[in-house]
Amino acid sequence: MVLRSVLTVMSLLSAAHASAAADALPEGDGRETVEYACSQCHGLLQVTNASKTEEQWRFLVKTMINQGAPIEEYEVDTVISYLAKHFGQ
Repeated sequence: MVLRSVLTVMSLLSAAHASAAADALPEGDGRETVEYACSQCHGLLQVTNASKTEEQWRFLVKTMINQGAPIEEYEVDTVISYLAKHFGQ
């Protein structure tokens, strides 16, 4: 019974944290793709705490795609522009 309660609380906290991180993403073209694709493997705080040039974002996005990030080729430039605008140097 106690284990079930602990697991329920942990699940609720995890969901609240994910929602708060998604809310931290500014509005703009590419937001939904970033939210979905980046959160498949890591938290969005890794995105929102980053500060990279457009070239650095391009390299990182291509690396993530090569590792399985679900970003279609036609979405790449929009994602990079979004990241560079909101989380650039």
